[in-house]
Amino acid sequence: MPQLNPEFFVTQLFWLVVTFSFLLVFLWRISLPRIGNVLEKRERKINEDLTAAKELQSEAENIQDKIENQLKQARSDASELIKSSSASLQDKAQIEISKLEKELDNKINDSSEKIEKSKNESLNQIQAQINEITKLTLSKITSFEVTDDEIKNAVKNSERSLN
Repeated sequence: MPQLNPEFFVTQLFWLVVTFSFLLVFLWRISLPRIGNVLEKRERKINEDLTAAKELQSEAENIQDKIENQLKQARSDASELIKSSSASLQDKAQIEISKLEKELDNKINDSSEKIEKSKNESLNQIQAQINEITKLTLSKITSFEVTDDEIKNAVKNSERSLN
């Protein structure tokens, strides 16, 4: 094997040093700076993305806080609106109830007056019929004539004695 032949050791070492030196200079001057630039760009991009993500997260939290505050405000407004509507409806209902009560009282009073009037008319008719019946009965039983005034006085006297 020629690699293991000692007479070729020096040339092999020379080319080994030249090749590794060239490789070292190539890596040090060309490849490693490019790799370093790519890594730096990647690092910058990651940091920018993280910063942007943190900003977006803080904006999202601010927006969420605003939304929650608006929801709380909307709930309180709705609650106040419901309370005011309820109070307004109760007031309107109370007014309507009082109107209905007045109307019912008026109708009851009118009905009471009509009933009293009908009662008085009925009593007057009954009184007139009693007078007529009494007059007819007396004229049939007895031979003398009795006037309406006498009959009315007699009925009133009998009513007083009964009461």
